[in-house]
Amino acid sequence: MSGENNAPIYTSDSRGDDATGDGTEEKPFKTILQAMRKAGSEPFPVIYVDSKEEGKKYEVVAKAQLKKQQKIWVRECYKLADGQKREDEDTEKRLKNLEEAKLIVIEEDKSLSEAKKIKIHDGHKFRNQRVKIYGWAHRIRRQGKHLMFITLRDGTGFLQSVLNDKLCQTYNAVLLQTESSIILYGTLKELPEGKTVSIVCL
Repeated sequence: MSGENNAPIYTSDSRGDDATGDGTEEKPFKTILQAMRKAGSEPFPVIYVDSKEEGKKYEVVAKAQLKKQQKIWVRECYKLADGQKREDEDTEKRLKNLEEAKLIVIEEDKSLSEAKKIKIHDGHKFRNQRVKIYGWAHRIRRQGKHLMFITLRDGTGFLQSVLNDKLCQTYNAVLLQTESSIILYGTLKELPEGKTVSIVCL
């Protein structure tokens, strides 16, 4: 609703409710600020508050009281506008990143040794060898634009994998979500005792 609607808005500190009220005489809002939110823009329609006169329900809000609440309302509007602006900028930036990601094409380096297809629980047999593992992205953590950690799950175990540079910037990598089905190619590296074996993708 906008300020063009001239229907009066009722508020009542004692009987009103900002959550369930609709600004009518029977179902008033609790606060003047909520009445302003309903109006949406200036000039505001007439806003009524609890009457100080005995036997009278409502009276027009005093100008000083209205002005005080109006300042709060204006600050709130600026805050909302800034939030929307940041959201729009973030959306534009994300769309730009997606378009750039579509231009990045990764191909397997044929000069490297052939990757052996294995299950995660057999990883200890293939340390320092190139492997390929089919599985699901159990967890994903991105660290900036050039580093990405994926915990891979294949039904036999879990494997910590690391992607860097352009591998993190492809269209599929940018859109990757948990539970996505993926194939990882890379070299298995042994970590200190007590740590999870990791696969460094190439």
